[in-house]
Amino acid sequence: MMLNKLFVFLFIIILFLATEFIVSSLDKVKDEKHLSNVVADLNKAVKAIFNGALISSEVLKEMIEISDGKAITLKKFNLAAKQLTEGYSDVESIILLPNGVVSYVYPYDDNKNAIGHDILSGENIKLGCMESILKKDVSIIGPVKLVQNGKQAFIVRRTVRTDNGFWGFISSIVYLESINDVVDNVLSKHGFDNYLVLGYNLGCKGENEKLISSKGRLEGSLIKGVVGFSNVKWELSVSKVNSGVYFRTLVFLLLLALFLLVLLPIRYFKKYQGSEKQKFIFENEAHTDFLTGLLNRRGFERKIKAFHSVVDYGSIAIFDIDFFKKINDKYGHDVGDGVLVGFANFCMEHVSDKYVLCRSGGEEFILLMPITKIEQAKEICDQLRLMVSKENFEVEGLSLEVKISVGTAGYRDTNEIKSALTLADKALYRAKQEGRDRVCVS
Repeated sequence: MMLNKLFVFLFIIILFLATEFIVSSLDKVKDEKHLSNVVADLNKAVKAIFNGALISSEVLKEMIEISDGKAITLKKFNLAAKQLTEGYSDVESIILLPNGVVSYVYPYDDNKNAIGHDILSGENIKLGCMESILKKDVSIIGPVKLVQNGKQAFIVRRTVRTDNGFWGFISSIVYLESINDVVDNVLSKHGFDNYLVLGYNLGCKGENEKLISSKGRLEGSLIKGVVGFSNVKWELSVSKVNSGVYFRTLVFLLLLALFLLVLLPIRYFKKYQGSEKQKFIFENEAHTDFLTGLLNRRGFERKIKAFHSVVDYGSIAIFDIDFFKKINDKYGHDVGDGVLVGFANFCMEHVSDKYVLCRSGGEEFILLMPITKIEQAKEICDQLRLMVSKENFEVEGLSLEVKISVGTAGYRDTNEIKSALTLADKALYRAKQEGRDRVCVS
């Protein structure tokens, strides 16, 4: 009798332990899956905001590079900045800083107090600037208090270099309140009313924690995830899921019924295998040719829009690989693809990075040459044609000679680029009719 009572007591204890184990395991699975989804959505939302700022600074950087490092006019700056801030609503303002000194701001009224401010003079601010300079790219700094209006904001700071070396910076401003709104919307959608988001500011010594966003009060055990984009790294903290007494009672009764009905040992629950790794899709993937890595036609057209009101005259050329179909028919499409990749890489090595090269389809490529007169464009295309004809393209053990036909045309204004492209296509047709391996001008 005593043994039976002892057995029942031990059996109940085991059921309680099994119940707690099952509930804790399910809570852990829900926590991991839930947090993974939250981090993925936050990454996507934050990336969408900062992408606008990154693109804005990149466009202005290209304006400066195209102007060979010369100061762009205030009128051109305001036109470009106005279009960019209207196109990317989360970009509150854009600032031009030759040698680190604020020279141009848009909009002026909201930022005029920043004019003349030297960001390389302050020790803490200088740390953030050196991060941008040493990386030779772009860094996101903040949140910091803006000198022009006292608001908390993130600064997307891009370093600009010309042939003469360091030129200065371009900064795009995103207010902290825009980030807070996005964070709150994402977390509320996932059912989190209490949370804490911490990051650190590049403009300070050490990785000092900086409050990004918070709401409510965190209680009990916490789970944490990392939100990351570019050099941004934030730590998200939320409270763990804690199933109540009702759910624990239900699990206990189910286990008890299972033992009483079938008298089988408790099966071990397979642990969830973990969340899939998050895959980020860059905005420019939709504008990139998957084979060569060049811009595709959509990306090319987007680039043209960025040049409006920024660049005036120029030239455009269309390249076509002669008798490319014969290469495909004789050696197969894999070899043909290899020739396309080899040709694209060859062009990128020998064409100025101030020009825009894209693959428009098949064996046809387009080269946009801003601020290049038609005579110079013909000379550039002829030189490239001769170099291509002398190059042997090694593909899958084969050494193939490639020749190209080129049609080129000029334009006096960026609004004429599409019509110039049509003229270049006609010139290309004439080059083919006249025997190929030549450059024709329309």
